[in-house]
Amino acid sequence: MAHRVRLLWTQHAVHHSSQDYNIITAIRFGPLESVWSLLAHLPMLLIGFPPELIFFGIIVVLAYQTWLHTELVDKLGPLEWVLNTPSHHRVHHGCDQKYLDKNYAGILIVWDRMFGSFQEEEETPSYGLTTDFKSKNPIKVWFSEFPDLWRDLKSSKSIAEVFGYLFKPPGWKAK
Repeated sequence: MAHRVRLLWTQHAVHHSSQDYNIITAIRFGPLESVWSLLAHLPMLLIGFPPELIFFGIIVVLAYQTWLHTELVDKLGPLEWVLNTPSHHRVHHGCDQKYLDKNYAGILIVWDRMFGSFQEEEETPSYGLTTDFKSKNPIKVWFSEFPDLWRDLKSSKSIAEVFGYLFKPPGWKAK
């Protein structure tokens, strides 16, 4: 959802903002991304899943995804059909038009194949955001998406437009 809801993207964009692709990229998170994670997992807690099991699942996915952030591992043969691999995840981090909003998988790439969001790595992607900025200052990186969101919210002419700018995908514009 963090790729398809602009308010959530303001935090997840931090993870995608690096123009380098390495293990450090795996641990780049917006300061409020953990709040979203808590809210996203709350329904599981409310229907009775043990908190320890939820936490374990989060840790397993994060641990698995950490090793994906490398250019050192090439394609992995038959595993590419089932698992999210470094090759698939490089596509996910690409800011090239054909790589945008592709390969969302956490662990199993079969879901992207089933739902049409899969893209094979055809060449090494360009990394970063579609509109990059040069700052390495963590505060500026953390809050880099907010000025444009604020500008769009101020230009809104209706509640529907406010809703659109907050909850529709990044790049959505009022007509």
